[in-house]
Amino acid sequence: MQALKRPCLCALMLLAAIAAFAPRTHAESLTITSTPPGATIEIDGAAIGVTPYTIDYPSSYFHKPHTVFSSRLEHAVILKIHKEGYTSQQITLTDGPLQWISVTGRRHGNYFLLKGDHFDFRLEQLSEASAKTPTPGGNSGASSERSGPLMKASLDAAQAAASTVTFTSDPSGAEIYVDGKFVGQTPSTISMQPGPHAVVVKAAGRKNWQRDLDVLKDSQVALHPVLDVQP
Repeated sequence: MQALKRPCLCALMLLAAIAAFAPRTHAESLTITSTPPGATIEIDGAAIGVTPYTIDYPSSYFHKPHTVFSSRLEHAVILKIHKEGYTSQQITLTDGPLQWISVTGRRHGNYFLLKGDHFDFRLEQLSEASAKTPTPGGNSGASSERSGPLMKASLDAAQAAASTVTFTSDPSGAEIYVDGKFVGQTPSTISMQPGPHAVVVKAAGRKNWQRDLDVLKDSQVALHPVLDVQP
């Protein structure tokens, strides 16, 4: 009888140890700055804010996951930064795909790692010569003088028309996808153009939360998805 109880007791002790020492999802911050500040930041094609900007990610997005309890970044992250009057820049923030293999040799799929926790961009100002590039069959000086204010007005109108959606979630640290593109992680405030958008919020071990969101002009919306545990 004791021989039967001993394996059960060992199993319970092992489960208790796993629960006690399983790593919790600690957050680390990714910071994006620029010179000059105030540049628009796009992640995977979606605008998420302006510099300086800080967003929290799970620590396993920066370091190799060691256990099955770690969340992992399952896609590349491409960042583009631009500001009127300056050259734009685009880089891939991640290394990968990398294979996640446990100490037992079991494969847990691929993952990506962020290359750092702080990216600083120095934007080069466009020269007056490039801003006044002659157009075929036209007067370069007059064309630039007329089109410059019109272009600035249209950009200002587009920026003014953008609305914001603030995402928080239970649990925190869930990934946000807008129209199929990864745009950040909760909590975040995302700039979105007016109109219909498909929003999906994902977290490991939870059911996806998805909604069709109709964003109104100059609106500020707050969403707090509660993601149910997968059975």
